[in-house]
Amino acid sequence: MESQNTFDLSRALARCRQSAQNGYETASAQLGKIEQTLRAAREETERSVTLLNGKSVYLTDLNRLLSRQIKDICKAFGELSEQPREQLKKLHGSLSSFNITLFGRTMAGKSTLMEALTHGDGKAIGNGAQRKTRDIRSYEWNGLRITDVPGIGAFNGQKDEDIAFEAAKNADMILFLMTDDGVQSQEAECFRAILELGKPVLCIMNVKASVDINEDVRYITEDIDEAFQIPRLEEIRRQFIGFGSLAGQDWSTVPFVYTHLRSAFLAQQTKDSRKAEVLNGASRIRNLKNAIAQRVATHGEFYRAKTFIDAVAAPIGSAVDLLLEQSCLNELQGDMIGDKKKALDRWIERFEKSAYDRVVSDADELKSKMYAEASDFAARNLSSKEINAKWDKYLKECKLNERGRELMNELSQQADGEIRELTRSMKKELEFAVTYSADMTLKSRRILDIRKLFDWGMVTAGGLLIIAALIFPAAAPILLIASAGVGLVKEFFGGMLPDKAKLERGAREKIEGQLRENINTICQKYRASLEMSLREILDKLNLLEADLESVCEVVTELSATQSMLAGQLSGSLRELYRSLLCKALALLGCPSLSMRIHDAAMIAGFECAVVLAPHTAFPDRERQALCNLLGEGIRFLPYTEDKTEILRMILGSGNYTLNNRGGKLSAVLKNRDDPVSINKAKLAQQLSGIMITR
Repeated sequence: MESQNTFDLSRALARCRQSAQNGYETASAQLGKIEQTLRAAREETERSVTLLNGKSVYLTDLNRLLSRQIKDICKAFGELSEQPREQLKKLHGSLSSFNITLFGRTMAGKSTLMEALTHGDGKAIGNGAQRKTRDIRSYEWNGLRITDVPGIGAFNGQKDEDIAFEAAKNADMILFLMTDDGVQSQEAECFRAILELGKPVLCIMNVKASVDINEDVRYITEDIDEAFQIPRLEEIRRQFIGFGSLAGQDWSTVPFVYTHLRSAFLAQQTKDSRKAEVLNGASRIRNLKNAIAQRVATHGEFYRAKTFIDAVAAPIGSAVDLLLEQSCLNELQGDMIGDKKKALDRWIERFEKSAYDRVVSDADELKSKMYAEASDFAARNLSSKEINAKWDKYLKECKLNERGRELMNELSQQADGEIRELTRSMKKELEFAVTYSADMTLKSRRILDIRKLFDWGMVTAGGLLIIAALIFPAAAPILLIASAGVGLVKEFFGGMLPDKAKLERGAREKIEGQLRENINTICQKYRASLEMSLREILDKLNLLEADLESVCEVVTELSATQSMLAGQLSGSLRELYRSLLCKALALLGCPSLSMRIHDAAMIAGFECAVVLAPHTAFPDRERQALCNLLGEGIRFLPYTEDKTEILRMILGSGNYTLNNRGGKLSAVLKNRDDPVSINKAKLAQQLSGIMITR
C-alpha cells in the first residue's frame, strides 16, 4: 500500500544550511592544521637534498635525479591540500542547497524519474535502445537540488562514469536507481565505489512492468500489480545485497524503495483523471517521495556536515594508507641497499687482499726472472762496449707495460663483473619513492636510475689501466770499462796482481751487482705503479660503496618522513571523524556522550571504530541510533594506549603476524584474500598507525 505520509522540508532545509556552515568551518579548520603538517613535511623533505649533496661530490647524476623526485614529492604535499581546499570552496558555493545525485546504469529510468518529479514532457527520456543522459543536468524538487549524471555500464562509457563519480563528490545523498530485471555485477561494483565515498544511499528499484496508457482503466495496472509481488522484489534485493560480502561490506541496512516510474510519468501525461489516479497509485511514487523527504528531514543536518568533512577526510585517508605503504616499501628498499653495501664491503675486502697478493707475487716473479737473466747477461757482455744499449733492449723485450696492463685488465674485469652483478640484482628490486598524481593518489616511481648507477661504478679499461704511468728511467751505466780499468790499476799499484780469471770474476760480480741494483729499482717502481693503478680500481669501488650508503640514507630518510607525515595526517583524520561523531550525537540529542569518545576511525562503506574514554561505556539505545544515522556499523573499543592491543581487538589475535624492526612495528595479515579481513586491517591501521600488509 502506498504511504500517505508527507514531510515539510522547509524547516529541515533551514537547519541543513546551518549544519553545512558548521561542517565547512570544522573541515576548514582541520585542513589548516593539515596544511601546516604538509609544509613542515615539505621542508623536512627538501633538507634531504642538502643532506645528500653533503655526502659526496661524485653523486651529481643521482643528486639531480633524487632532487627531481623529491621536488615531485614536495609538489604532492601542496596538491594534497590544494584539492580538498578547492573542493571545500566549490561546496561552500552551494551552502544553501541540499544536493542529491542520481546514479544508475544506462536506461534504468533516471531521466524518467526526473520527468516524473518535475512534471516534464518526456523529451529527456531515452527510447530504450540508447543512453540519453550524456551530461550533468540538475533540477529542483521540493527545495532539493537533484543532479542527474551519465549512466554507468554503457559501451565505451568510462568517461561517463568518471563524470558521474566526480559529481557524486558534491552530493549530500545518493539515489541509486536499479531495475528488477536482473542484478548486474557492474551495478554492484559501482554501488561499492559509491559507499566507499562515504555517501549515504537510498536504493530505488524501478519495476519494469509493461503499461499501456490506452488500456481500459480496469486492466491498465495488471502487469504492474503482478510485478509488485514483495517476495519477488525482496529476493532481488537479497541477491543484490549478496554482492556486498564480496567487497567486504554489509549492505543489509541500505534502505530500498520499490516504484514503477513509467506509470508515474504517464499519470502526469493523461487528461483522464481516473487513469491518472490509478497509474499514480500503481507507481508507488509517493513512497519514493516520502522516503527522500524523510531521509532529508531526519538525517539531512548530519549529511550536510558530513559532506564537508568527507571532502577533506576522503583524500587524506587515501593518502595516509598509501604513505604508510610507501614508507614501508622505502624502508625495505633501504635495507636492501644496505645489505648490498655490506656484501660489497666484504667483496672489496677479499678483492683488495687478493689483488695486492697478485701484485706482490707478480713483482717478485719478475724480479726472480730478471735476477736469473742478470748473471747470464753479465757473463755474455763482460767485454761489450754496448752493454748499456743491450740492457735497454732487454728491458724493452720484457714488455713491462704490457705485463702490468694485462694484470690490471684482469683485476679490472674482476671488479667490473662484481659491479655488473650488483647492479643487475638491484635493477629488479629498486623501485621506490612516491609521486603524486592528479587524481590524489600516490604512486611508485623509480627514484634511482640503474644505468646511472652502473655508469658511476663501472670500472672501464681506459680510466683504470693507465700503466703508462710506469716510468722506467734509462738504465744506469752498467759496464764501465774505465771503472774496470781503474780497479785493475788499483789492484796493480796495491801490489796485488790477480790472474785473468780472478779479474773477470770480480768484474762480472761487480756488473751483476749493479744489474741487481737496477733490477731492484725497476721492480720497486713496477710494483709501485701496479699498486697505484690498483688503488684507482679500489677507489672506484669505494666510491660506489659510498654512493650506495648515501642513497640508503636518503631513502631511509624519505621513509621516516613519509611515516611521520602519515602519522600526523592520520591524527588529523581521526579528529575529523571524532568531530563528525560529536555532530551526530548532538543531532541525536545526547551531546554529552561526546566526552566518552577518545578516538575514532572510519572506513567508508564498512565500519566505524570508536575508542572509548577511560572507564566509560556507551548506552545501547544511543549506540543503535548512532549506527542508523551513520548508515554503518560501529565497533566500540575499551581505552588502551597499546597500539598492538588495538590490532588484536579489531583483527583477532590469530589473524596477523606482528613484526618489530628496529622499534618500528608492522603486521602481516594472514587472511589476505578475505575482503572483510582486509577492511578490518584498514580500520586497525588507521586507528593504530601500524602498517599492515598482506
